[in-house]
Amino acid sequence: MNKIYICVFFITLHVLFAAKPDVIDIVAQHFKSVGNTTTITGDVNIKKGSDRLSSDKVIVYTDNARKPIKYEAIGNVHFTVVTDDKRELKGQANRLIYYVKNNEYRLYDNAFVQETGRQNVLKGDEIVLSGNGDYANIVGKKQAPARVTFTLDKDN
Repeated sequence: MNKIYICVFFITLHVLFAAKPDVIDIVAQHFKSVGNTTTITGDVNIKKGSDRLSSDKVIVYTDNARKPIKYEAIGNVHFTVVTDDKRELKGQANRLIYYVKNNEYRLYDNAFVQETGRQNVLKGDEIVLSGNGDYANIVGKKQAPARVTFTLDKDN
């Protein structure tokens, strides 16, 4: 019986002092995993910290250690992301790819991003955003050019 208490004690210490892993919570109607690819369909909702993603379909690509390499959301994509510099961005697109290693978001087809609490808006056929807020690239179409709306910060 003492061995059980000692094991529980060490497990508790490990949980208390270990670095917290990134917790990703995925809710959907269907999950299918084959090799290093997991396809998730039907009212997909993903939470990771303050970040949120909803879509019709999400494909998660992993390496051989089962760590995510990229996420691809397809159809009715809506998201909220908090950048490393603490800005909250909300947006939508028909397709979004998040590259984990580069911390980069690529939005395609009717892409739209707005910074919460500000009038900063990006619209285009393709938007590339860094997760740390370092850069944004926007590409439009001839029929629907890219558009950027932003507020200038005044120096005091």
